[in-house]
Amino acid sequence: MTIRRTNRLNQKKWLKKNNHLKILDLGCSDVNYWQEANYFADIDDHSEFFTKKNLNFTQITPNEKLPFKDKEFDYTILSHVMEHIPNLLEFKSEIERISKAGYIELPTKLNDNIVFGCDEEILGHKWWFEFDDDNQILLYTPKKNAIEKFLSVAQVWRFQEFYEDSFLLQFYWSDSIDLKERSPFVVKKRITFLELIRKYFSKKIRIFISHVKNLLKPS
Repeated sequence: MTIRRTNRLNQKKWLKKNNHLKILDLGCSDVNYWQEANYFADIDDHSEFFTKKNLNFTQITPNEKLPFKDKEFDYTILSHVMEHIPNLLEFKSEIERISKAGYIELPTKLNDNIVFGCDEEILGHKWWFEFDDDNQILLYTPKKNAIEKFLSVAQVWRFQEFYEDSFLLQFYWSDSIDLKERSPFVVKKRITFLELIRKYFSKKIRIFISHVKNLLKPS
């Protein structure tokens, strides 16, 4: 049983060196799929797209058993998938059933709270995640809205190179995924975007006034 922190780049390098493996990209879409994979699956039908590329594609049905054999894959990629899954523990068991190891990428709580989108009732994000480094356990809890969202996905990607650790959780797992629910967060009052803007300009004005006062001081 192993789950540990890693990063996407290192996992991609490892997969390129081990391209003889049977690698599934689950939740691939036809835009952000991993080219290192050789099998693809999604709830949306991208069969035409992947067939044109001579790649294997399987359409899956949400909340149902995955249509793959036990330990069929050496490695399964779950990039921004688990936060969408309502029956998380059942899904985890299915991933462990069909795969020997894999990669998990999730948004941090901060990322999930400041980025527009993925709030749809059925397919939107359901969970927040954090990692217990001492015990090597991935923790989950129901998602909360603590901050009014003010960034687009495209804007976040512009800064991700510099702030990746603040925006992403990235893990390698083998044999099984140690996943445990933690107590829910309590958000007493959501911070609005207007409050953030007001605080920002208030600080800027105070700095400007302080700067002017320093300039006007007699030499």
